[in-house]
Amino acid sequence: MVGLVVVLFLGPVTIAEMKGHTVLVAAGWYTLGIAWWIAAFRLALPDSWWARHFYGPQKLARAEARWGDEESG
Repeated sequence: MVGLVVVLFLGPVTIAEMKGHTVLVAAGWYTLGIAWWIAAFRLALPDSWWARHFYGPQKLARAEARWGDEESG
């Protein structure tokens, strides 16, 4: 039971927060976690922890082109 909660809820919300998608993290509380899954699969913001640690130069350039100067996703 605990493993199911971690996989379905804590995993996606943690990844979404590390990718900088704070608006979608907040929306996930109203959508029963669906927004967390969407945010977990979306491209991270260029200044997020996730992008700094996991993205190479090409993917980081793609994130910068996608997000530009936006601060939240």
